[in-house]
Amino acid sequence: MSISLRILGSSLTAAAVWLTLSSAASAHFLWVAIESGRGEQREANVSVSEIAEPDSADLFAEIATVKVWGRSQDGKPANVSVTKQTRGDGGALVGNLPAGVATLSAHINYGVITRREQTFQLQYHAKYLDASAANWQSLARDEKLVFEIVPDTSGKEVSLEVLFQGKPLAGAEIVIFSPTAVQTDAKTDAEGRVALPPTTRAGLYSIRAKSVVNTPGKDGDKEYPQVNHYTTLALRVPQSYATAKAMKSAGEMIHAARDGRATWNNFTGFEADLALFAEGREQKGRIKVAADGQVTLSGFQLADEKVPLATLRSLVGHRMPGSESDDKVSFADEQTDHPLGRLIKLDYDSAMASAYRIKDDVIHEVNRQSETGKFTISVFEVNRNPEGKYLPGFYTVSFWNKDGSLKSSNTVHETWIRVGNVDLPLTHSAVFTSANERRNTSMTFSNHKLLK
Repeated sequence: MSISLRILGSSLTAAAVWLTLSSAASAHFLWVAIESGRGEQREANVSVSEIAEPDSADLFAEIATVKVWGRSQDGKPANVSVTKQTRGDGGALVGNLPAGVATLSAHINYGVITRREQTFQLQYHAKYLDASAANWQSLARDEKLVFEIVPDTSGKEVSLEVLFQGKPLAGAEIVIFSPTAVQTDAKTDAEGRVALPPTTRAGLYSIRAKSVVNTPGKDGDKEYPQVNHYTTLALRVPQSYATAKAMKSAGEMIHAARDGRATWNNFTGFEADLALFAEGREQKGRIKVAADGQVTLSGFQLADEKVPLATLRSLVGHRMPGSESDDKVSFADEQTDHPLGRLIKLDYDSAMASAYRIKDDVIHEVNRQSETGKFTISVFEVNRNPEGKYLPGFYTVSFWNKDGSLKSSNTVHETWIRVGNVDLPLTHSAVFTSANERRNTSMTFSNHKLLK
């Protein structure tokens, strides 16, 4: 068997590499993952990218300090020596994979960097695990790594433990990308743990964490006041595990999705300045939302306040805790691969024939009908708060006539800001279209203040 190790970029010094990567639209980190090669061979890609996939060849960098090692099923380490090789549009460091190697790890000391008037030593740590391999859980830890993410499947859910120098790291920032590049941001609890978002999809998960150590030191002839550590975990989830995790009842899926929403519990109300673009012009005024969700606008002169008020009441109403019962629900069909998730009908709401599509514990679609037609809300992107609860991001609201023809469509993008322990609206932008009208609405909230 052989192993190919790939570092992407252009030949730069450590400082120049960091400045180039960090100034791009997305950040880049060190990843290692074993992939299938030709025949019975396997390949391991060590890449500099946002996720565990090789990035553009424009980022190729020859990093002489990279150290890569593997471990066998019994935990014995095996060093991997590499030589440079060109491959496709980029390059690779290629070496032989010792027999029996089940997982890989890597480490790079980029050296001392000065960025935005801050000087620090930069270190990257990386690990790859395959959850389909025999005895993989015993390989979850690699004590040679100073900073690592350790998955655990002993409980009812997959948890991730962040360890620094072998000890749990509380409050660590975690970023998780699913195999379909759905991003989840979270922080570890007091025990250094965070739950992996439930999944129904097999594939490679790209997980990373950050730790800043405020200890001064010297690297060569360069002094630094702190060390910035980044660690990554490429975790391959097999289909058998993903399928087992997907075996939830319709009621369990809806309950988990409702529980995953970010809501205003113990809400006392808030006030904020509001810049509103409506009726073809922008105005500035004030908004007040009472503890019971009542919305009041002041300082605006609009010919018709119904449209912005209806939008704001909907925005507020969806954050208030709900009281719906999920006891009488069922799957509407047997399709399990729909991109927006399983279709679940609310049997207790036969009047409106309500049905939801749920995927990864998120309500991605809402369908309801009335005597005049029906409407559909389709959610394509969500935001996550520090507790991992989700908020609307990008979605569409479509209204249909009784004959099935499209009546109108509203495309919406929303962002949020944490004030105290409450997630309040920051921006709301919408484009409404119909056969006879096209309307833009924009709201920007600022100077938020929670009411006592």
